[in-house]
Amino acid sequence: MGISQQPPKPFPIKKGLPCQLKWTHSTLYLTEGASASCHRVQFDPIEMEGNDFNFHNLPAKILARQQMLEGKWPGRGCEHCKHIEDSGGTSDRMIHLNLEGTTAPPELDTDLTAVSVTPRQLEVYWGNTCNLKCIYCAAHFSSSIDAEEKRFGLFDQNGVRIGDNFKLYDKIDEVTEKLFRWFENNIQDLHKLMILGGEPFLQKETFRMIEFLEQRTLPNLTLVFFSNLTVEHERFKTWMLRLQKLVEQKRLDKINVIGSIDCWGPQAEYIRNGLKLELFKKNFDWMVYNTDFTNNINSAFSLLSAQTMPELAEQINQWSKTKQVYWSMMKCNQKEMPGRPYMYPGIFGDKVLSLGLKQAVDIFDPMAAGYKDSVKEQYKVYMNGIAMEMATAQPNITRQKQLKIYLEELDRRRGTDYKKLFPLVAEWLDNV
Repeated sequence: MGISQQPPKPFPIKKGLPCQLKWTHSTLYLTEGASASCHRVQFDPIEMEGNDFNFHNLPAKILARQQMLEGKWPGRGCEHCKHIEDSGGTSDRMIHLNLEGTTAPPELDTDLTAVSVTPRQLEVYWGNTCNLKCIYCAAHFSSSIDAEEKRFGLFDQNGVRIGDNFKLYDKIDEVTEKLFRWFENNIQDLHKLMILGGEPFLQKETFRMIEFLEQRTLPNLTLVFFSNLTVEHERFKTWMLRLQKLVEQKRLDKINVIGSIDCWGPQAEYIRNGLKLELFKKNFDWMVYNTDFTNNINSAFSLLSAQTMPELAEQINQWSKTKQVYWSMMKCNQKEMPGRPYMYPGIFGDKVLSLGLKQAVDIFDPMAAGYKDSVKEQYKVYMNGIAMEMATAQPNITRQKQLKIYLEELDRRRGTDYKKLFPLVAEWLDNV
């Protein structure tokens, strides 16, 4: 019986600020030659000397684990959870302490102070090949954004900077080969492998990974893909049928294909520029009716997405009447953290709740499939935690001005007009 079918095993560390992700999980950015303990925190260079390939037990990660054992927040992006917890909400850190399908490193079976440990979850960004230009994304995740930035050049105004002459990691081919060699020796220890992009179903490394898995039987491994689902339908079906065979042949524990979309309607197509909502729905519908996969929706919460998130929640409820569909969410930027702090959804304070977030969370029904689902209930608790953080957010005029500059520059580059699709946010920004 695979890990996903076993009862949840609580994370064994209880002292300090225990974090399943810090010990269990690594995110690998091959475009940067870097790694992080999750995709919400800052990352550090992979160590690649000789035959060594270290991405999970880097000095910064070991230090962060030591600090958390002492009850100290390590910073460097861990504010994502800290801010939610400070507001009385339930953070990622807290939810992952007892999450189904998650198992701690084996070293903790005998030593609860171990900080150099075996990864159980690995999240991989192969490269930046992508057909979308999401408003919160960057060139190192999207070749389409990279091309746009090369066309329009550097924009730098009042703290809003677009385009830094992104260069792909010069050793990306080498690190990719080292990663596949690591898989050959260590994949049996993984319980979850998550593939992201760019867009994974447009990338050759995904094809190579599937070929790799077709030659092995890994009864404890869940394979996860995050996709924008804006992939030609027949091509998408070819990918899915091949993955379905892995399930039927019992080569894996489970396959999970997650559709990345933030809200519904033309607003979704604006936020994820290049998204074709009709095609997204066609591909997602096909998975719901024709595969044995677990399916999720993953959303980035922003001021703009909040407006039609209720419509997305309704759609998820409808899908769930046929097949359980989960919904996860994260803020598209943290408060006063590097990246684009003006994209933090709380820059207008608690006014953001009136846009639709709270309504969407209320609509999202963990019982839509007709039975109680503990994972879905945890997702809803987490979303309410984000709402609680927004309820305590303080307005920031500087960030409001920067957001207006940023959206106007994107509109100039893309021939779009945010004011037509997001009139209330436009009204707020016009008053800045």
